[in-house]
Order: sequence, then structure tokens, then C-alpha cells
Amino acid sequence: MERKQAVKCSLLLLLALVLIMISISSVSAAAVPVEKPIKFYVQGKEMKPVNAPIIRGGRVYVEFRSAVKALGFTFNYDKSKKIITARSEDAFFKIDLNSGTTYVNGRMFRYDWATPAIIESGANTLVLGHLFHATDYLYADYYPDKNIAEVYESAWGKPKKADLRMIRSILETHYYTVSEAAELRSFELKSWGSFVTIHVDAFIPKSGEELLDRMLHADIEMKRVDDKGWAIHKIMPNIEFLDYESLPEREVEVPSADKTEIYALVEAYIKALNDKDAAALIALLPPDYWLEKKSPSKEQLEQYYSHDLFSYNFEYKLNQAAIVSYEANKAKVYIFSTMIDKDNPLEEYPSNYLQDVVQASDGKWYMNFHKFVLLNSEIWE
Repeated sequence: MERKQAVKCSLLLLLALVLIMISISSVSAAAVPVEKPIKFYVQGKEMKPVNAPIIRGGRVYVEFRSAVKALGFTFNYDKSKKIITARSEDAFFKIDLNSGTTYVNGRMFRYDWATPAIIESGANTLVLGHLFHATDYLYADYYPDKNIAEVYESAWGKPKKADLRMIRSILETHYYTVSEAAELRSFELKSWGSFVTIHVDAFIPKSGEELLDRMLHADIEMKRVDDKGWAIHKIMPNIEFLDYESLPEREVEVPSADKTEIYALVEAYIKALNDKDAAALIALLPPDYWLEKKSPSKEQLEQYYSHDLFSYNFEYKLNQAAIVSYEANKAKVYIFSTMIDKDNPLEEYPSNYLQDVVQASDGKWYMNFHKFVLLNSEIWE
């Protein structure tokens, strides 16, 4: 009887112990939070991958297929060979599931010897986020505070071909506003990021009254607009007039009286500069010059000549003049002159330019300083 009682007590104690252990286990299980799956974004858009991102060895792994398809790649999985490929015009991936090797643009990718590039298998395999970095424009990051993994195109990475096409198209449109016959002959990327710098050479053929073709050289800054396009921010131009040195050979026929007066006008202009004679320079302007809205007053011109232009101690030498265009009441004169620094006579600055002249109602010829084209000058070099 006593033995039965002892066995009964032992069983009751064992049962109580089991119940206590179950209770403790239940409480412990309830105290451990359920780990939430990592959210996955590509270019700011949330994905619904078959396999959620995971962290292994402190590094993030994401589903390759959903990432590259969202980025516009063509994706292919050869089930028989267990090979995944993904291609765009900017990058090419190859993943060999048999060997675990990965290739980016034909080069084998390895983060380090201890870190696998892929885990899982099949079409929905997970890849190491750093695999995207090998493209030089795609990146992958994990944000533990938000429990988010993201694959994205970096503004500071290698430029995509689509970006370069868009930028070139914008610049071509810009130069078409200069001339419908404009031709972009050089397009060179100098810097890349949120702002980019492009060097361009645009050929502009002569038109209308123009006598010379020209090349517009420019460094152009462009900025991203809402991550969807580009806009011109700043243009730093330099104009090259082509074959300007041949202009004297194109001297046109001009009636003797007009020819004599036009050349005398050019000589009077050079003399007034050497004499530092503001009144003489102003006298070379046509009578209706002051009626134009953009023209300064006589007082403003006198102040400019006296305090600005004549403040330099230069001598002006006329090397050559040729009338290269002539029609009723107007002409263009090619002028080749040299500025000599009187304080340092060895310093000479040759200049080539086109100067328009007009014949007023009084029959005299005058300078039209509103139409002046500097063809070349060592002053600005």
C-alpha cells in the first residue's frame, strides 16, 4: 500500500513538472517576437518576390529575378543547364547554379572566398547585393532601421546609354534653335553625377547674310530633373569662325566713291582710337543710332570711351581692310588690326573682325557698332 502511494506521488510530481515545463516553454515562445520578412524595393518601388531578402554573414541577399526584371533586363532561366542570364544594353549577368559562379559583363564576380555569391536555387535564387555593384551603376543596400533592402540605379554610377542618348537629343534640339542645319560633330562626357558636364562641337553652316561657317565649342553643364530627365544648366561657349583668313580674297566689287569713303571710315576709326578722341568716335555713328532702344546716350558713350576704353595705353595698327559684302546702303568690312601695349611694345594682340557699315540718308557712310563680329583675337586667349 505504501509502495503504491509512493508511485502515485512520483507520477503526480512528474506530471506537475511536465506541466510546469510546458508552461515555461509557452511563455518563452510568446516572449520571442516573430521575425518579419525584409521588405524589398527596386528603384523606390516595393516588390513582391517569391523569396524575401535575407541577411547572412552580415550581408544582404535579394531575389535576382524580381530585381533585374523591374530594372528592364530581359531574364532567362535555362532549367536543364541551371543557368540564369539577364541582359540590358548596359549590363549582362550570368549565374551558374551548378558551380555557384556569377559573371558580370563577362567577368567573374567574387566578393571574397568565404562569401557565396548566391544562395537557394532555381529561377528565384537569391544573390549577394554586391553583385549589382559590379555593373558600376547598380547598387544594393540594406536599411536595418526600416528592415528594407533596395536595389537602385545610382546617380553617381556609370552613365547608362539611355541617359547619353537623352542628353544628346536635348543638345541637338538646343542647337537646332541656333540653326536648323546644325550638326553635332563631337559629344564627349567629361563628368557624371547629379550634374554632368558635356563637351560638344556643333557645326553651324552660314545662312542669310552670314559669310562664314562656324563651329560652336562648348562645355555644357546639365542637371537631373526629378530623376526622369535632364535640363541644360549652364553653357560655356567658344565660337570658331572657319576659314576667316580667306575673307580678304573675297573682296567684292564696290563703286569707286563708296569704296573710297568706306576705307576712309575705317582709317578714321583707327585714328580716333589712337588719338583717344571720344567725340571723333561718336561722330562715326549714323544719325539714327540714337533712336534705337538699345543704344546708350552720347554721355554714356563718352564716359565709356574716356574712362574705360582709353584707360589702356594701347596703340592701334590697321594691317588690312577688305570690303567683303556690299549692297544698297550697307556693307561688311573685314578688318585685321593689332593692339600694341605702349608700356611693353613687345606685347602685341592681333584681332580679326567683321564690321558692318551703313549709308545714311545724308549719303555718308557710318559705323554700325551693333553689328560687329570678332572672328579671332589673341586678347582673349
